[in-house]
Amino acid sequence: MECFAQFYHYLLPVMTILGVIVFVTLQFVTPAYGMTFNNRWGVSVRSNLGWFIMECPVFFTMLVLYFISLGLNVKPFNVVTCVMFIFFEFHYFQRSFIFPLLMKGQSKMPLSIIITGATFNTFNAIMQGGWLFFFSPEDAYPISWFWSPQFVFGTALFLFGMVVNIYADRVIRDLRTDVTDNNYYLPHGWMFRKISSANYFGEILEWAGFAILTWSVSGAVFLLWSFANIVPRSKAVYARYTQFFGEEFTSLKRYKIFPYIY
Repeated sequence: MECFAQFYHYLLPVMTILGVIVFVTLQFVTPAYGMTFNNRWGVSVRSNLGWFIMECPVFFTMLVLYFISLGLNVKPFNVVTCVMFIFFEFHYFQRSFIFPLLMKGQSKMPLSIIITGATFNTFNAIMQGGWLFFFSPEDAYPISWFWSPQFVFGTALFLFGMVVNIYADRVIRDLRTDVTDNNYYLPHGWMFRKISSANYFGEILEWAGFAILTWSVSGAVFLLWSFANIVPRSKAVYARYTQFFGEEFTSLKRYKIFPYIY
């Protein structure tokens, strides 16, 4: 436990610094997956397999940390942190096991992207699980936390963001006719009337909500990473829509990710 505590102590500031570096780097480098895929990033595999490999480590690492904390009796069972754990795991169950099965097309994802994403996800699980199950004060989350402003607002934001994220993914996915359709199409309606990356907007809302409902530094660091990764991604997607559809897209005057802001 002492070694884990020391590791966790240094993990949060290191991940914060790396998040800032990633944000700056992604202003100039576009990861090659989805709409921005190219062959210059090395060996690639099918995207559905890639998403599974990339996302499942966070689900299983969080699960292992939870059961280790119970086995070691690190702290008394806490129903509030258990609910937070369920929120987190529900998102990653959907991303790891459901989302890849629903994908259409035969797009590819570079192994370099998969390995990088899986590595971050593992460290993120350690950040979130370390806080919730090991290092948060025993009195941090009393039962009254369920009706605190942080939990109520954060949970509403998290659930709303999840709905936006999942539904936007469905809208984009349903534009393809079948599993062999590799073309890209311009989504219309709903939140896509104002922003081109409604799915990414939903994910940002999710992790903003999680940071608020946990009211934790670890949640804030994860939100920073989400912003650092997703906002530049929305810029790249906007550029690719412009390239693919030209005036048909630009005439819609959509924002990239945040309505009326960016």
